Amino acid sequence: MDENKENRGSNETAGSVAKTGARMEEMLMREAYESMSKCHYREAVERFDELMRRCRVALDDKQKSLIHSEMGTLYFWLGDYETADRQCENALAYGFDNDQAYVILGRIAVARFQFSIANGYFSKISDNNPEKNFGFCLVAIKTRDTKSASSYLSSVAKMISKNDKQYRVYFSYVELLQGNAKEALNEARAVIAECGKDPFLMLLLAEIFITAGNYGEAVQIANGALINCPKNDQAYAIKAHAAYAEENFGAASEFAREAVNLNPKNVYAKTALVKLAMRSGNYSAAESIGSEILRDSPQYSLGHANLGDVYFIQGRYELAQIEYEQTMELMDSQTKGARLRQARMKYIEGDFASAALILEGLVEGYHTYYDDAMCDL
Repeated sequence: MDENKENRGSNETAGSVAKTGARMEEMLMREAYESMSKCHYREAVERFDELMRRCRVALDDKQKSLIHSEMGTLYFWLGDYETADRQCENALAYGFDNDQAYVILGRIAVARFQFSIANGYFSKISDNNPEKNFGFCLVAIKTRDTKSASSYLSSVAKMISKNDKQYRVYFSYVELLQGNAKEALNEARAVIAECGKDPFLMLLLAEIFITAGNYGEAVQIANGALINCPKNDQAYAIKAHAAYAEENFGAASEFAREAVNLNPKNVYAKTALVKLAMRSGNYSAAESIGSEILRDSPQYSLGHANLGDVYFIQGRYELAQIEYEQTMELMDSQTKGARLRQARMKYIEGDFASAALILEGLVEGYHTYYDDAMCDL
């Protein structure tokens, strides 16, 4: 009889411990997601990390894989790509096809302008997951392959609602690349309120505003991102391009160098340094940085475009033509920058009337810092 009581007491104690463990697990999980919902990303990471340390035994492998991928997402937003990469690899180590981990690994590769690597990760996402084509679309957007971007987005539209916030951001970007700046900006402004808790989408919107020449709106988004993600390199890169456009060259240099310090592979920030070196007449430095960009990311069409600009400004038209032709092979967009290079190609070819026509439309049709276009005209 006494032995039975002892066994019951032991079982009740074990059950109480298990319930306590379950309550701890639920509490930490809830706190982590609450922190994410409040944009307290560092705090959310700490809660997930505490969950893994204190409740590891109670968690099954699928839960552990999910938590690692959530931490990978958070570290990606924070701009800590090495830790984000490690967390995603940890998520995949449990043997599950964790699409979230592949999404973040692909986005990290895009942030490093390693487009072939990015596509490799995106190709591993489940075929029925729209994130697969979203990933391919993202690479096409960054490389300015507009036709491919539009095609991938059309595939996404067959799987999800066009009211999905990520779809609307990508749609806005593709519209801009197709030359429909007004429509792109209208859509970007309409969806921005829905994206406030996702720094990745917010910074894509900031790129749209920068590319369209709306620098104030871009800086506002970048500053908002830096409140919760103070080491996000892309936010600094956006601020660098905006400062350059507004002729605040000291700030542009400071922001661009901070972006490169945080992420040495951020060639978007390095293009701002190319422009700054050209502006100061240091063409050898501009050429050196431009060549470095292409060594790091040979598929980056804007790298070829900017190096072409370095040669064009110096009157080295044969070299400029090579880089511009390479640009046009890689991109098919109709942004203001693309149109400037189209005009310069016409100029190099001696078709001055066509060059002037393009430049007149560029100068009249855009709120832009392209004093280069005015000089060419």
